[in-house]
Amino acid sequence: MSSAALGAPLMCYRRSWLVALPIAVATACSHSEPATVVPGVAVQVDRTPGPDTVVYARSITRAGQDSASGTRTVVRQVIQGSGGTRLLEVEQRFPAGGGEIVDTAVADLNTMRAVSHRSHQPTRTMQFAFVGDSAVGTVSTAKGDSAPRVESVRQGLGGPIFDSNVLDLVVAALPLHPQFATELPFFIYERGGRVPMAVEVRERTSVQFSKLGPRDVWVVTVAVPGAPATVWIDTQTRAVLRVRYDISDRKMSFTDERVTPLAG
Repeated sequence: MSSAALGAPLMCYRRSWLVALPIAVATACSHSEPATVVPGVAVQVDRTPGPDTVVYARSITRAGQDSASGTRTVVRQVIQGSGGTRLLEVEQRFPAGGGEIVDTAVADLNTMRAVSHRSHQPTRTMQFAFVGDSAVGTVSTAKGDSAPRVESVRQGLGGPIFDSNVLDLVVAALPLHPQFATELPFFIYERGGRVPMAVEVRERTSVQFSKLGPRDVWVVTVAVPGAPATVWIDTQTRAVLRVRYDISDRKMSFTDERVTPLAG
């Protein structure tokens, strides 16, 4: 997740990166990986091949007043990696900064371990591959009419990691129960890479949703630094029904609520 998600370089360099990224991803997929990202915490990922598209209505709350702020569209599908590895690709589109952000995360289908991440924002483009214990890639920042400034990035991660761009899907894949609590590592580039976050089931309850009606849900909290999250997970389908981030520094919150009907 980039900070924006919480709201031309030299041709030879660009070509080298375009070649290097697939190689790095292939390398990341080729190593023997642990059965889980966090020992003892298994995930159960939806293996529907897709593509499957889900739309969320986004609202922003300031001083107790809600205002509509467009939609977040999520397209997930199972793709083939190197050596027959099955991967989950998740593309998300949502408004930000007077334009649109398009984030694409690729994760191992069995474990949700992050494999690669791309983010195209109005003024910045980021591309990372998660190779071994590091995130390697580039960050390209637009500078008016000048050529973008391109920075090579290598951030140590200390082991396998989840991509915070798909934080809600990771939560939905956890073995949730009334006493569930754990700590999970998520990747956030702006915070140096590896960010441990406490994840805890707050309650199981019935909630009325504007488009889906009453649903039995797990309400799960995630201690995202500066933007604690609450995720509502359907207990029957494990679909993400609502996500809210509370941005303390800006005294606001934004909420995404699913409007796409549930299957079946």
